[in-house]
Amino acid sequence: MPSSASPRPGSRRVMTGLMLALFLGAIEQTVVATALPAIVRDLQRFDLMGWAISAYLVASAAATPVIGKLGDLHGRRIMLLVCMSGFLLGSALCALAGSMPMLVAARALQGVGGAGLIIVAQAAVAEIAGPRDRSRFAGYFAIVWAVAGLVGPLLGGVLTDWLGWRAIFWINLPIGLLALWVAWPGLRAFTAGGRSGRIDYLSTLLFGIATTAFLFALTWGGGRYAWTSPQVWGLFVFAAMVGAAFAWRQTRVADPVIPPMFVRHAVIGPALLVGLLTYGFYIAVAVLMPAYYQIGLGLSAAHAGMLLIPALVGGAISALLGGRHAARTGDFKGPVLLGFPIAIAALAAMGAFAQQLTPLTASLLLGVVGLGIGPSTAIINVVAQNAAPARELGVVTGAMAFARTLGTAVVATAGTALILLRLAQAGIGVTPGASGAESLSRLAGQELSPAARELFRAAFGGLFYAAAAGLLLAALVFMSIRANRLRVPAGAGPVEPEATTASAEA
Repeated sequence: MPSSASPRPGSRRVMTGLMLALFLGAIEQTVVATALPAIVRDLQRFDLMGWAISAYLVASAAATPVIGKLGDLHGRRIMLLVCMSGFLLGSALCALAGSMPMLVAARALQGVGGAGLIIVAQAAVAEIAGPRDRSRFAGYFAIVWAVAGLVGPLLGGVLTDWLGWRAIFWINLPIGLLALWVAWPGLRAFTAGGRSGRIDYLSTLLFGIATTAFLFALTWGGGRYAWTSPQVWGLFVFAAMVGAAFAWRQTRVADPVIPPMFVRHAVIGPALLVGLLTYGFYIAVAVLMPAYYQIGLGLSAAHAGMLLIPALVGGAISALLGGRHAARTGDFKGPVLLGFPIAIAALAAMGAFAQQLTPLTASLLLGVVGLGIGPSTAIINVVAQNAAPARELGVVTGAMAFARTLGTAVVATAGTALILLRLAQAGIGVTPGASGAESLSRLAGQELSPAARELFRAAFGGLFYAAAAGLLLAALVFMSIRANRLRVPAGAGPVEPEATTASAEA
C-alpha cells in the first residue's frame, strides 16, 4: 500500500482495468431499459417486465456490504475475478434466456456480480492511492458513471435495433475479459488480502432477507398491490423485524458485516447519511425527468434522453474539479459546500416554475443541479474510506454503496407514487396492477390534453421542492462532519481525515 499521496508505479494500468469494470457495473443499470419492449415481445410475460430491471437492483443492494467484506478478507484481486465471473455468467445466461423468469434470475446473478465490480473498483482505489489522490481518482470514476449514463440507453437501443436485444448482454463478455486482463497483473502488488476474520452467514442471510423484502414492498406498492394493502404493509413490517434482528446481531458478533461503530462514527455516520440523501434525491429527479419531458412537455424519448446530457456532463466536470482540488489541497469541504447551494437553488427554481419550464430551460437548470452535486459524488465516498480502519476499506465502501442504492430506491419510488397520486386525484387514470414506472411509461405513449400535461408538470413541482429540501438536509449533515482536511499519511494505510476534535467517534 502506498505511503504517500501519489499512487505507486504501475497503478495506471490497474486503474484502467478497474474503470472498465466499473463501467460494466454502471452501464448494466441503464442499457436494458431501451431494450425492454423488444425483450417483452420476444419472451412474453408483460407482467414480469419491470423485474428485468428490479432483479438487478434488488440483488445489487443485498450483496454490496457482503462483497465489500469478502474483499477485505480475501483481497480485491480474487474478488474481482469472482465478481467478474459471476457478472459474465449472468450476462451469458441473459443472452441465452428462453423465458422471462430465466431472464429475471440471470439478471439477479448479474446484479450480484455488477455490485461486486463497483465495490471492488472503489475499494481497490482506496488501497492503490493515498488519501488525497483517492479524491482525484473518484473524479475519474464520476466521469465513467456519466459516460455509462449517456451511452447505456443509446447503446441498448442501437444494439437492439441492429443485432437484437441479446447483443446487449453478449457485448459484456469481451469488455469484461479485457478489464480482467488489464487489471489482473497489477492487483497482485496492491491487494494481498489475508485479513483475519470470517463472514457471519446468519448476519448475511438476515441482511439479504430484510433488504429484499423492503425493496419488494417498494416495487409492488402502488402497482401489483395498493400501498395500504396487507401485502405491502406486511412486507414493510417483516423487513423492519428482520432488519432489527440483523442490527441486534451486529452488536453481538466479533466480526460484523456492517460494524455498528460506522453509524456512531463522527465521520462515517454523517457520510453514510449524506450519500443516502444526495444520491437519493438527485438520482430520483434525474430518473424521473424523462417522464417530465415526455408526458409533461410532449417530447419524444430520444429528445428527452438528449436533454439529460447537461446534467451528466456538468456533474462529471465538477466531480473531476472537486476531486482534484481535494487531492491538491486536502480541503474536501470547500467544493462540496460550494456545490450544494448551487444545486438547491436550481431545484427550488425548477419547483417554482415547474409549469412554465421549456425543454431548454429545464435541461439547463438540471445541468446546474448536476454541476452542484458533482463534488459530493467524488468526495463523500473518499471521506468515509479515509475514516475507516485499513482492514475495513471494503466494508465501508459496501456500506456507502448500499446507502446510495437505498436512498435512490426509496426517493424514486416515493416521488413516482406522489406524482401518480396527484394525477389520480385529478381524474387521469393510471394502469391498474402496473408499477409506477410502467404507469409512467404507458402515459408517455398516450395523447394527453394541454391541461393534463400542465397538471403533470405541476405535480413535478412538489418533487423538485422535496429534492431541494433533501439536499439542504444533506448539506447540514455534511457540515457536521468533524473533520476539515484530508491529510497525507505519515506511514502506510488509510488515515482518518484530520479531525477538529481529539476523537473521531461520537
